Amino acid sequence: MTEQAKVTVTFSQKVSEAPYETADYSLSIERSFPESMGDEGILVEANSMFEQVKAEVLKQAGQEMDLTPDGVVMRRLKSGVSRPDGGQPAPAAKAATSSAPAAPKVSAPSGGKVTGRVYKRTSFCIGKQAAERQAGWNLIAFHPAEWRDAESGEAIEVYKVKEKADGTTDQTSRGTNYPNFSISKSALERLGIEVKQDFGMWVNDGDSNVPLRVFDQAAGETEGDAVDWDWLSRREELHS
Repeated sequence: MTEQAKVTVTFSQKVSEAPYETADYSLSIERSFPESMGDEGILVEANSMFEQVKAEVLKQAGQEMDLTPDGVVMRRLKSGVSRPDGGQPAPAAKAATSSAPAAPKVSAPSGGKVTGRVYKRTSFCIGKQAAERQAGWNLIAFHPAEWRDAESGEAIEVYKVKEKADGTTDQTSRGTNYPNFSISKSALERLGIEVKQDFGMWVNDGDSNVPLRVFDQAAGETEGDAVDWDWLSRREELHS
């Protein structure tokens, strides 16, 4: 008989429904998975379960939100949106007490991949470290992997292509995936961006974190000079 691993996830949200009145919305689900899936496979399923629970609780609490792959709120609906039932909150996910357990910490799947919903690509990078990521894609779009210093003739690394031709990357000793690309610290500094070390960039499912528009930042261009780029063709070039 195949050994089963039980996974339980919980999400709770405190909502202000009236002056000095709050309510706790909470929902838990439990599922069993065959241990043969391995820790990584079970973790992916746990992430998916957590997102489902979170979405349902926020919906019931009138706090529905839309997030980018980096966790940045793009659109938030008003709390207590009008309902056809006269505005009474739906009780399905409402907890009996305010001591509902906190949501478990579930780390993201390796390689920066997004599970569940695949988000649409945006014109420019948004969210956490958007400036660094946009600069990285700008360098990849317009420049070779190395620059040549005009005076010394020495090579200056711009970026490294760390992914394989199929878009996958090797795993570290900790079981996480290396980034798809690594932008050199010195190249970013030439763009006026300070980083502590070379900057790793992962490609999410659906290429959702790859911008639709890029500009030659190293040549002094700005967003106003941005152009659409054929990311897939450029990606092929980088592997040829």
